[in-house]
Amino acid sequence: MSDNYTAKFIMQKDGSYRIVTEKRMKIAGIRKYLRKIPIIKGVSSMFSGNRVIVLLVAICIFDDALRHTNKFQTPDFILAGTIVSVVISVICLAYLLKKIIYKSKDTWAYHGAEHKTIYACENGMELTLENVRGCPRTARRCGTNFIMFFLLFFTVFAVLLDYSSLIIVFSYVLAYELFDIKNGDRLPVIKLFFKLGYFCQQRFFTREPSDAQLRAAIDAMKKLTELQNHT
Repeated sequence: MSDNYTAKFIMQKDGSYRIVTEKRMKIAGIRKYLRKIPIIKGVSSMFSGNRVIVLLVAICIFDDALRHTNKFQTPDFILAGTIVSVVISVICLAYLLKKIIYKSKDTWAYHGAEHKTIYACENGMELTLENVRGCPRTARRCGTNFIMFFLLFFTVFAVLLDYSSLIIVFSYVLAYELFDIKNGDRLPVIKLFFKLGYFCQQRFFTREPSDAQLRAAIDAMKKLTELQNHT
């Protein structure tokens, strides 16, 4: 993904692939300026296309209302609140299972190829198979790093607050702020969480890609760079 375009390769049943590019919708008007304001930009990110997060917050708000409104403190509503809590847990578990268990080895290898190619591009390296093959499988902007910050704040707010919706919102927004700090992976304390994220990327969320997988990622990046340079 670049400022103006996205590029991805789609595998065919015969093992070949094709590169598909799309132009990104530009953020305009007041949203363009809101995305630059601390805290506000985190809220904007949270509710911009993250359907799972939006659904989770909505369920949590309903659960909070049941648990903290006196007139709802009846056996039926307490049971309803319990059911809602179970639903929240199931959604979170299902999301994790989808992200971790049901991802094939090939998916994680392609993820590794993506990271290697991005590293080469960001460091001004020529996008050859030999150069990209030697790059690390960790990426600064990978969502795994964001999750490390989210878990940190979630643990803290879970102790301090009794409103599950606020716990999720505060944790997401503050995690986004730390994750979005320029060169944050080089700052004291903050870089410890990036290191933990890099460890998880290396051990769990990427695998060493084959040459064919690297070529697919390289071709997608070259096409993306070509489009971006002609904008």
